[in-house]
Amino acid sequence: MLYQFLMPLLGLVAGSALRPVVVALAVPAGQPPSVACPNCSPLPAPVWSMQALRLLSPGGRCRACRAPLGAAWLPELTTAAAFAAVAASGTGGWYAAAQYWLALLGSALLLIDSAVQRLPNALTLPAAVGTLTLLTVASAQHEHGSLVRALAAAAATGVLFSLLALGNLGMGDAKVAVSLSALLGWHSWQAALLGLVMSFLLMGAVAGFLLVARRTTRKSTLAFGPFLIIGMLAAPLASS
Repeated sequence: MLYQFLMPLLGLVAGSALRPVVVALAVPAGQPPSVACPNCSPLPAPVWSMQALRLLSPGGRCRACRAPLGAAWLPELTTAAAFAAVAASGTGGWYAAAQYWLALLGSALLLIDSAVQRLPNALTLPAAVGTLTLLTVASAQHEHGSLVRALAAAAATGVLFSLLALGNLGMGDAKVAVSLSALLGWHSWQAALLGLVMSFLLMGAVAGFLLVARRTTRKSTLAFGPFLIIGMLAAPLASS
């Protein structure tokens, strides 16, 4: 019980540190990442600098001049919710570390894709490398699960999403799907399949609602990354 209470609090702290990354990378494709206050700090600050952390408070405003610099508490609450979902799944060891790693970067990717419909390599590649590395360590420690199945699920999903990328989905979705499928494939084939099904069903339900509510049209595009991340992270809870 204490563990499940503390991890969301850790998620709040991690989300606060992640806020500069979300703000810096939530820019259109081709535009350089930037963390700066347009009122009192015209020069961009490095993403992982103390200056960026001072500028970007959880309240979403510059600490010096109070200019708005992002949604209040959104990265913090998103990461806290993701950490709470991992804690609720009851896993431990290096496999849990892989889950938290992907929950952390997945939270940032979810927010960035929702804002500008892109999944930057600066996060998708570390997500994949970190997840596979931690799963390899889990396998070396003989934790319950299968590294071979994780790699097979990642490969199969990579092929599927590469084919889907010929249509409306992007390669960013494919890269995220590989990491998420590896994580679920470690657990079981059923979990990996359930995660994909939940992602597509969730997107279909939201797209249908927006269409009926006339908030969008048949020609509108909807970022798939957030649904993929939510569906995949929720799959262990649904299958437990």
